[in-house]
Amino acid sequence: MRRSEKPVIGVLANHLVEDGVHRNWLRWKYIEAAERYAGTEVVIIPTQTMRASRGFLARLDGIILTGDESNLDPSEFGTKGSERTGPDYLHLERDRYRDRAANMVLSGAIDLGLPFLAICRGLQELTVKLGGTLHERLWQPGASFRHHEDTSLPREHQYDPVHHVDLVPGGVLHRLLGSERILVNSLHTQGIATLPPSLTVEAVASDGLVEAVSVTDAPHFQLAVQWHPEWHIANDQVGQRIFEAFGEACERIRRQNAA
Repeated sequence: MRRSEKPVIGVLANHLVEDGVHRNWLRWKYIEAAERYAGTEVVIIPTQTMRASRGFLARLDGIILTGDESNLDPSEFGTKGSERTGPDYLHLERDRYRDRAANMVLSGAIDLGLPFLAICRGLQELTVKLGGTLHERLWQPGASFRHHEDTSLPREHQYDPVHHVDLVPGGVLHRLLGSERILVNSLHTQGIATLPPSLTVEAVASDGLVEAVSVTDAPHFQLAVQWHPEWHIANDQVGQRIFEAFGEACERIRRQNAA
């Protein structure tokens, strides 16, 4: 079979159960951003599959781990002291199918040195996978800094930029964007509590929360951001540059594999 002339990436889906029927779902915005700004072709990685195996991942040029409304279940990542209770899926709360798939995808991507872009939930999955911990719930009533969305707004405006993050000088994002501070959206319940040694901080919010990380000494682009660069990407130069850089890394892998 002739190999594609564009990089081919895998985009990890989320699980959905309605009326007892199991489905996979994925927002089109991720695919549109990957095709238009990263210049890649996309295959969707389902949550219930063996396609996340090392052999399958080795045929790809990169990975995107998407966001989702559900939160991580630490039991699926082997977090010490955690126990699995209740059903594997609770709408908008728990998705152990996604947890397991992300665990496999990250293992393969890191072992193979594949470029990846992890977004929101993806950042949290990467953190826990490598031995870090998460705040279970960042926002409490009366808090002065809010990381979750304003649900009184229309869905499209829930993804509008709401706070700044400071980029670490000399880091991947700082070099990529040429800025010291950027404005981002914020739609997440969990966040990094303790950072594993194998991750490097790339951006921090004014309340001290880590908002972006990279894999330390990664052979290729391996970046995770807490915000959603895909949502308003047509009018967001930061989002465009992040996806472009990811696509450039995937193209290098494509050429390497083709050779």
